[in-house]
Amino acid sequence: MTTAALDRRAPRRFVAAALGGALALAACAGDAQDPMPTVSAPVDPGPLPEDHGLTTRQLDAVLASTVGIEGVACARLASGSGFALTDDLVVTTAHVILGIEEIRVYTTDGRELIGVPVSFDPDADLAILEVQGADLEPLPLAADADSSTASIGVLIGWERDRPDPTPYRIDRRVTVRIERVGGTERVERRSWLLAAEIDLGDSGAALVNSSGEVVGVAFATSTATDQVGYAVRTSEVEDLVARGMDPNLTIPDC
Repeated sequence: MTTAALDRRAPRRFVAAALGGALALAACAGDAQDPMPTVSAPVDPGPLPEDHGLTTRQLDAVLASTVGIEGVACARLASGSGFALTDDLVVTTAHVILGIEEIRVYTTDGRELIGVPVSFDPDADLAILEVQGADLEPLPLAADADSSTASIGVLIGWERDRPDPTPYRIDRRVTVRIERVGGTERVERRSWLLAAEIDLGDSGAALVNSSGEVVGVAFATSTATDQVGYAVRTSEVEDLVARGMDPNLTIPDC
């Protein structure tokens, strides 16, 4: 069956298990761990893409708009990634910052800043941080309708103290059933199924297409292989932004 045929069908639903605590997906980078959930799904999105389709100039510009995120949660060092929504607002996943009292944000020019949560959605696994003085170049969001299966781009996760870009390919739209962040209630999350090499620190990584637009945010990998990934679609980010920011927001403990 072709990919196009699959796209005409109703969105597939997969059951996911969010693992508590910090989960090491690969060889641990220092002491930091990325508590990325895993999804149980017998789906093969096919081979990894060989290229991301961005020029060197495009890639350099995009990298400068991404950040690394780190902090201590429940006596363990958690790490993840994020990208600039505005000059001082950063999007990441909710599970990365869960329980962190002081969120450290690292930029490609070597700065270490403090991120303050201003939006948190445990169902979509998304969060927005205000990072005063970040002065980042925002990445535009692509509409879901403008993103298609078989499209390629670059997933920009942070490993240790620097971005580590890797190619991805969108296989299809899926709806994932997964535990909400910090809880046990199962929710449905509109997602992309990806062929991509998912590694430690990729939670919150932006999926950037060949036009330099964000099409999704990485949040999970497969229990069977680290070459299958899942990303929240940009429509969920837009919904979160539309609800507004809360400078007095308190996020749950881990």
